[in-house]
Amino acid sequence: MLPHDHLLKAREELRRLVAIPSVSARGEKLDECAEVIRDLLVEAGFETEVQPGDVGPFVVGEIGSGPLTVMIYNHYDVQPEDPVSLWRSPPFAMSERDGRWYGRGVADDKGEFISRLAGWRWFREQHPGPLPFRLIWLVDGEEEIGSPSLEAFLKRRFEGEAVDICWWEYGEIDASGRPIILCGFKGVMAVELRARTARADLHSSLGAVFDNPLWRLAAATASLRDKSGCILVEGFYDAVRQPSLSDRELAAAPPYSLDSLKEATGAQRLLDGVDTENFYNAVNFKSCMNVNGFSGGYAGEGAKTVLPAEGAVKIDFRLVPDQDPQRIVALLRAHLDRHGFEDIELIVHDANVKPVRAATDHWFVQNVKELLEVHFGQSAIVQPSSPASGTAHPFVEQLGAEIVGLGITHHGAMLHSPNENIIINQFARMIECSAAILARLSERATRMSGRSNPEQVPDGEMP
Repeated sequence: MLPHDHLLKAREELRRLVAIPSVSARGEKLDECAEVIRDLLVEAGFETEVQPGDVGPFVVGEIGSGPLTVMIYNHYDVQPEDPVSLWRSPPFAMSERDGRWYGRGVADDKGEFISRLAGWRWFREQHPGPLPFRLIWLVDGEEEIGSPSLEAFLKRRFEGEAVDICWWEYGEIDASGRPIILCGFKGVMAVELRARTARADLHSSLGAVFDNPLWRLAAATASLRDKSGCILVEGFYDAVRQPSLSDRELAAAPPYSLDSLKEATGAQRLLDGVDTENFYNAVNFKSCMNVNGFSGGYAGEGAKTVLPAEGAVKIDFRLVPDQDPQRIVALLRAHLDRHGFEDIELIVHDANVKPVRAATDHWFVQNVKELLEVHFGQSAIVQPSSPASGTAHPFVEQLGAEIVGLGITHHGAMLHSPNENIIINQFARMIECSAAILARLSERATRMSGRSNPEQVPDGEMP
């Protein structure tokens, strides 16, 4: 059982971090927050440094040595607090009500960081002495704006080094309190299509002569996807890696129903072919395309008979291994040209986040599953891939790490929205579980050190 003073200390540290409006979109208070993170890691026994990024600094803490290298990745930057009017309490003053803590960053990602840091302290209290594995803690200041300098930073700071496991910034807890282990993340590509057909808006009667940019954009967009969600860009699926047998077995047993997903989201209309049997397979393994918004012409009150001069549509694609966003951009441009849309401008907003997927039967995943079940009192869900995305690929491509996400982001946490929150009881349990995970890693590293071939540690030997 977690000592009460550990929870109180963690609460006050989280309160201190939430009070710093480290909004990377505005470049605000990032240096100040990085210094507080540095101080917390130094106090916890880490050799710590602060290194510059393009927007916000990176904080790196290191301790220990041995045959196993583990990296914990978090971030200290947060989303803007807007709209402030919808917050029930000030966004940058942590408050408590109904068994929850509220404030911007209290979940994403300052709460995740503090729960792990408190777990580290409790682990070290119970296991003093030299750490038998290398632990690197990397805290990013640019995650909420896509980590533009993360890849270059990893190459510069850790070139030639290898990491066995990367404990990713977040995991999930479902509405019933079951912890979810995320073993992958989809890639993302965000683009904008723009069309211009005249110098200025025209009288709509000229629609009998001149083409309409919004019609062109609608036609171009419609050419990209069918009603089942299948993407029609030539070559789009060529590089897709098929999921493993273990992954397919996990996706064949959904931990929640399609009806519960409908109820939680309020969404009702399904893509053609999606049903109660295959929806979870799509969540994990299917690429998708979304129209984020159309703009152009007149959309105000009443009527205005106008032929617009220009328009735009914003689109994103969620990608699966081994689809490369940059390659998909090239295929998209070729598709538009092939189908008569050479005049449509293609603007790339984001094509840097590649999809990743860890092995769901990896020893770390299986041991984390066991420990989560002990500390949360419910069977844990191993999910092959989050439907969402994160800049995880540099850790895989450059460092060779297995990416595994687990944490306290519950399904009502209101991430990126007003009234962001965490459940205090789940926060306390994650502190306990974090300490137990670090103890397991220590035990495995000790066993590895005693073998002539440390990679041959049987999975079953983890107590």
